[in-house]
Amino acid sequence: MDLGLLHRGLQELDAGGALGCRLSAAGATGTWSPLSPVSPSGWGPVAATLRILELGWEGQDFISQGRQSSSKVPQMAFPNGVSLGFTGERGLPGVPGKAGPAGPKGSTGAQGEKGARGEKGPRTCTELLTRGHFLSGWHTIYLPDCRPLTVLCDMDTDGGGWTVFQRRKDGSVDFFRTWTAYKQGFGSQLGEFWLGNDNIHALTAQGTSELRVDLMDFEGNHRFAKYQSFRMADEAEKYKLVLGAFVEGNAGDSLTDHGNHFFSTKDRDNDESSSNCAAQFQGAWWYHSCHSSNLNGRYLRGPHTSYANGINWKSWGRYNYSYKVSEMKLRLT
Repeated sequence: MDLGLLHRGLQELDAGGALGCRLSAAGATGTWSPLSPVSPSGWGPVAATLRILELGWEGQDFISQGRQSSSKVPQMAFPNGVSLGFTGERGLPGVPGKAGPAGPKGSTGAQGEKGARGEKGPRTCTELLTRGHFLSGWHTIYLPDCRPLTVLCDMDTDGGGWTVFQRRKDGSVDFFRTWTAYKQGFGSQLGEFWLGNDNIHALTAQGTSELRVDLMDFEGNHRFAKYQSFRMADEAEKYKLVLGAFVEGNAGDSLTDHGNHFFSTKDRDNDESSSNCAAQFQGAWWYHSCHSSNLNGRYLRGPHTSYANGINWKSWGRYNYSYKVSEMKLRLT
């Protein structure tokens, strides 16, 4: 062991006090004196003068900074038989303690950048067409109150962009229904349906819409009727039909007579007849007293002997022929 190093270490330990030391190592001894004596009171909390009595070699290997040295580690002996032992090997880490309590919540971070403005949802089948949706089928549009509505869009007939609100094709759905059923709508996307008076009102309240009626008989003949404008009032006005002029069509005009009349069902008689036209002719329509057309009547499959209770259009087939296909559709102009 280098006594010079030990000498310097004891100088630092003493800090100028009253230590006396006798060194012995492998038979060699040495003494050390402080550089500058200082009063024992300079030790602060240590009231007594520390005296190192003896340093002796104990024959133990000295481990320093992870390397084994051939030097021997000295053992310090203190008064009353107290001695400073050797530093043992580092033990294994203990079991982790329990997590401490959560720290205080941090402050709110800075607001991020505003995202890009999204595209408005389509309001009509016409808007879908202008956005590149060219296939006829069921699509989602958005009413003025932002409510989504799934509708059948006809993208082929007469330039496309038509919203179909009535379809008859096979008699699979009963159309002789109540006021509430017509208010809400009924039927199947795969077959026949009525879109619902509330929905039809909302669609026609967006602006001026034109109306087209397409008919096909059981021989495969197609005819149509087209009207300049079409609007259905709300329930407070009993879903009154507000109809513009007949424009064209080889089916003839069998709807103008129903303009400015209220909607009637078997349980809500709003017509001008002394009888209930809806109950009498087994449909639901803008009856006056009673009708020139009855496209929500019974599905009677062509000629019928009963009077005016089928899918009738007076100007083509009169009152004794019920059509195979009927479609009513609107388009915002």
